[in-house]
Parts: sequence; C-alpha cells; structure tokens
Amino acid sequence: MQVEASLRNIDTWATDGGRTKINWSYSPFIAHLRPLRLLHRWTESNVAACESSNYWWNEGKYQRLSGSEQKMYEHVREKYMNYDYCTDRSKFQTPPRECY
Repeated sequence: MQVEASLRNIDTWATDGGRTKINWSYSPFIAHLRPLRLLHRWTESNVAACESSNYWWNEGKYQRLSGSEQKMYEHVREKYMNYDYCTDRSKFQTPPRECY
C-alpha cells in the first residue's frame, strides 16, 4: 500500500474563480503524513458494518456538532474559505457526491 500526493497549480479556477492567486513565496509546500493504521479491511460486502454501534464514531455525541462547535466551524469557514467547489455550478453542473 502507498499514499501519493501531488500539488498542482489550479489557481485559474479553484481559488475564488481564479481571483485569488497562489502565493508562491510560501513554497516549498510540505506535507507531513503520519503512519496510518488500518483497523479493518472494508469491502463492498461489509460497508454497511461501518454504521454499526460497535464503532466509537457512531456514538450519538459524534453525530452532530455542539452549539459552540458549530459556531467555531462557521467562523473558520467564513474567515478562511475562499472557494467551495460544492457550490461551483460553472465547474460542476451536478455537485460531486461528497457534497451531499
């Protein structure tokens, strides 16, 4: 198994519709990847098991953000996000699956 990553210049469309350019003075851009430990091998036949109560991430407290967490999320989104491909109808007529 391996993890591959790449960086490509997409500032002609992905950054505020091309209005915000990448600040290359911050380069080189470095990614740090931690060791990844897989707890379970998921296959088509056992994907439904992901919703099982056997896993901590399905506990009720992880289903929604608290009021203060929601406010923090909205603050960060408002202050730092300058492009949302989920709402870019010029690029995606139908939003990608993960946007729903």
